[in-house]
This record gives sequence, C-alpha cells and structure tokens, in this order.
Amino acid sequence: MKYILLFSFVFCNVFSQTQKERDFIISKSDPVESFKLKQSLQQEYLKDQKEVRDYLLQHPNTKNATNLQKIIDGVPIFYQEDSNALCVQTLRANSMYPSGSLGLSVTGQGMTIGMWDGGRVRETHVEFATGRLTLGDAVVTLSTHSTHVLGTMIAAGISPTRRGFAYQASAIAYDFGNDSSEIATFASQGYVVSNHSYGNIATNLPQSSFGAYNSQSVSADNIMVTYPFYQMVKSAGNDRNDTTLDQATGKGGYDLLTGVGNSKNAIVVAAVEGIMTNGNDNSFVMSNFSNWGPTDDGRIKPDLSAKGVAVSSCISVSDNAYSELQGTSMSAPCITGLITLLQKHYNNLNPGTFMRSATVRALLFQSAREAGDNPGPDYRFGWGLPDGSAAAQIITNKNISSILEENTLNNSQVYTKTITINSVQNLSVDIAWTERIGIANNSGDIDNRTPVLVNNLDLKVLKDGTTYYPWKLDPEDPEAGATNNSDNDVDNSERVNISNAQPGVYTIQVTHKGTLVGGSQNYSLVATSTNGLGLNSRDYDNSVFIYPNPAQDVLNFEIKSDVILSDISLSDISGKQIYKSTNAIGNSIDVSNLSSGVYFITFKSDSNSITKKFIKR
Repeated sequence: MKYILLFSFVFCNVFSQTQKERDFIISKSDPVESFKLKQSLQQEYLKDQKEVRDYLLQHPNTKNATNLQKIIDGVPIFYQEDSNALCVQTLRANSMYPSGSLGLSVTGQGMTIGMWDGGRVRETHVEFATGRLTLGDAVVTLSTHSTHVLGTMIAAGISPTRRGFAYQASAIAYDFGNDSSEIATFASQGYVVSNHSYGNIATNLPQSSFGAYNSQSVSADNIMVTYPFYQMVKSAGNDRNDTTLDQATGKGGYDLLTGVGNSKNAIVVAAVEGIMTNGNDNSFVMSNFSNWGPTDDGRIKPDLSAKGVAVSSCISVSDNAYSELQGTSMSAPCITGLITLLQKHYNNLNPGTFMRSATVRALLFQSAREAGDNPGPDYRFGWGLPDGSAAAQIITNKNISSILEENTLNNSQVYTKTITINSVQNLSVDIAWTERIGIANNSGDIDNRTPVLVNNLDLKVLKDGTTYYPWKLDPEDPEAGATNNSDNDVDNSERVNISNAQPGVYTIQVTHKGTLVGGSQNYSLVATSTNGLGLNSRDYDNSVFIYPNPAQDVLNFEIKSDVILSDISLSDISGKQIYKSTNAIGNSIDVSNLSSGVYFITFKSDSNSITKKFIKR
C-alpha cells in the first residue's frame, strides 16, 4: 500500500516549567489540607521563636545562640551547615547533556530548585549573574557554604570544571530560619525539589534524639504528603569523627541521624570520596565524617550517596572566587541537581506533567550502583550511588523495555503484573510510596524499635512456586548484610533483586497488611532487567504499531486496514522537525542516519492523530 508521508512535529516544551504545569501539580494537592498545613507551620514557627527567646532570657550565656532554632521536648535545637565536574561525572548526569551519550539535551533549563541554607548566596557571582537566582528572604550575611552548595546545583560553567548539575536551571534561595513554613509555601506553588544541607548540632542533643522520628521528621513528611510531587533532599550530617559522641565511639558511627534525617519521605544523602577516574569505577570509598543510620525503627537511611569530598565550587569571597569544601552538604546538592535533570527529561517526554516524588525515589534507588561490603542496601551508603544514565534510560524506555508506573492500591486489593524473560539476566523491581505522617517519639526512649510505618505495602515477585522478597536491614546488627527472606515491614520503599533470573514468567505482586489509612495508597513501581523487559510487544493504540523499538537502521510500522494515512511526521526530543516525505512507499522508515536518542513519530489521518515514541540505538 502507498502512503503519502507529510511530516509535522510534536512539540516538547524544553524551555520552562510553565505556570500551566505548576497548576497541574498544584491541582493534585488538597487545597484545604494545604491551607491548614501552611497555617499550622507558621503558627509553629511563631511558637518556636517565642520559646527560643524565653530560653535565651533564662540562659543568657548560651553558646551558638544565633543557631538556636527551636525547643523540642525541652531540648534546645541548634542548626548548623553540613559541610563539580567530578560530582557530575560520578553520578553520570553528564550523559543527559547536549552531546552526552544518551542523545538528549537536558540542562535543567526552565526548572526551579528551592534551597534552604545558613546564609545569603552571593547573587552577583559570575556563575549566577544571568538572572537565574532569586533570594527568597531578606538574610544579609553572605555565606560561602550557601554559595558553594548552590553552585553545585546551578553554576553556569563560566569555570568549566565548576559547572553545576542543572547548569541552566533557576533557584530560589532561603536562609534556614522559618524553613518549614517557607518550604510548604514553595511546594504549594508547584515546584518539585529542594535542597537542605544543614541539620541539628549533634553535640547539643540527648542520646534519645539520634535515630528518633520526632516533630522535625513529622513536619517534613507532612509537607511531602500534602504535595505529592515535591521532594526534599537532606544532607546526612558530618559527625562520625566526633569522639565526644557516644554514637561515634560506642556505636561505631551508626545511629547518628537526627530530625529531618529520620523522616520517611526525604532523601537523605551520605558523602563518599567519589570516582577519580572516568566515572566507570564502582569501588566507592566512604568519607571519614558522613553520618550513618539506622533510624530507631530500622529503616534504610541514609538513602543514597554522592561525592562530598574535595568538591570545588563557587564561594562568596568575590564574584569569581572558587574553593574546595567537603561534607554531606556537598553531596546532597548532587542528588538535588540530578533529580532536576531527571524531572526535566520526564517532562520532555511527557509534556505537561512531572513524576511524583515517590516515583523519583523508586527511580533513583532502582538505578543506584552497588556500594558497601554486601549485596543490597546498608546503613552507610544506603542504596548506593545513583546512575543518572541508567535512570534516564528507564524514563526513556518506559513501557518499551522498562516499567515505570504510578498506581493506587485500594483496601484489600492485590496488584499483579506479569512479565516474561527469555534469557538468563538480572531482574530488579522497586516500589516506593509517600508515607503518611507517623507518631513522633516524644517519650525520650532510646532506640525505640516500634515501626512508624502507617500504610504497610508489600512487594513480592513470584515464579513457579518460588517467592522473592525485598531487602531489609537489622538495626540490632547494623554492620550485617541485608537479607531478603521475608517481608519488609518498616520501609516505604522496597526492592526485589533476582540475580541470574532464569527464563520464564514472573509475577510482580503488590499487597498490603492491615487496613490502609485513607482507604488507598498511591505508589510507584519501577522494574528493569539486564536485557530489557520487552514490554512493547504489539501495542496498536487502536490503529498503529511500530517495531523494532529501539530501532537500529529501520523503523517499521503497521496500520489497521481501515485507516488511511494522510501525514506522518518525525521530530527529535526538542520538537524540531527532522524528516519529511510526501510520497514514500512501504511501511518502513530509514533511521540509520539519526543520532542515538529519543524521537517521536506522528501518524495522522483525516480523523485522528497518534504519536509514538521510539528510541534510536
């Protein structure tokens, strides 16, 4: 059959997170709950300030008085800052850049990152002097720490080796005073990620605070539950070499996380020395300062690791000053920058929307490279170091050779999905969900092991009578390797790994224990295998099927017999028309001259238009 091929193009907005897109995100939050949350957090801030003033009146000689932020259960809480090219390379984020290995052009342009830190960013620094930085509050004192952290995320690359992860993104930078109220307001405006490279001063805390799910943890979780697309990224802290702390001496560096670091939904980031070669070495070395988990109830924290040693970025001394710093403060913005790029890549392929934060977590955990002494997660590295290239390819290959779903599990529901593997390969399945707030531990108990999980989802993979369970860790033996011989009843992210999975049919199963609070629970599912899952077998979209996908030299298509095509169009990921034919014959297109990457093909008849995504190898 002869088809007339006239190419139009599919527009993918690569320039900005539009107000319409932010409105879409805002529409997914309950406006009543949003209003109540912001009101309660502002009232909490005013209460904190009064309690701080009263405390200082009673204790006029308090050290670090300017860092005193709140009083929790009678305990004064002091904040401190947790102290670029190799960072980007270590997480393989550069694979998404123009001329990167994936054939994408993702730079973060149009995305806005929130940052809360310990002082004012030098907004006139040459790396920010293009109008991409907004100061969110009136803090006056310049901060090298704040300037350095923001540089890791968005520095333009005036100094090429100091270019930030999302080097064309924008940012709104705040001082950490009144952070919870400001964070809620930022999230309510439809933004999707923020960085928090600060935490509690550990030497001022009672032992019961370490690992505890407290009011700071609850506040962070409440914000992310209210705004399900919003992800907070938190530094783990730098206290492991402080010999005045029992956790650093008597507990060997374990059980050092506090406050937001023990929340269920924030991504908590440890610091490693990084990769000093070409980014392909997986022998990661843990820093000598990074705080380790577990939480008191045994959850996998920290979640991820990134380079935090000898990180060179901009500082506030002058408009063109740079310096090396180290700390989990330096590793957290690596993850924040990577999330920004991945969200933008997802938005390019799915115009008008972004990933839920639970999807971001499942994606990063799924793609993380193994670190530590044993298979699976641990309380030092978390899930390991994210692989930006692998994560981007999961997004690209969604519904083609990888699974990336956002689902809802109702009370008493059993979700199943069947996949087939045709050769021996590794299979990996993750779920994650944004967890409702738990009950804060205000009792002063040390190492309270009561789970704070509210909705307990369970992931399993089944094959021929064999059940494969998710990883879990034992807080009573934090140095032991993870096990996978029973359900995980504490974490709101779960992973099943099957090494050398044999050919056959596997069933992914998601269930829950007890009754789901709220009657249902949204969750995200990500699954991959070494050679691809082969999901896109014959999806006609009611009329059209394209194959093979990914394509090497030729892209074939089949059209239902009752459909008469008028136009076919081909465009790249930016929406640029790259091919046009008005008189092509046959059911195939030569794509051998295309660069590797993601493309769109649109089939148009007089009454309908269907767009399919395909990948050029």
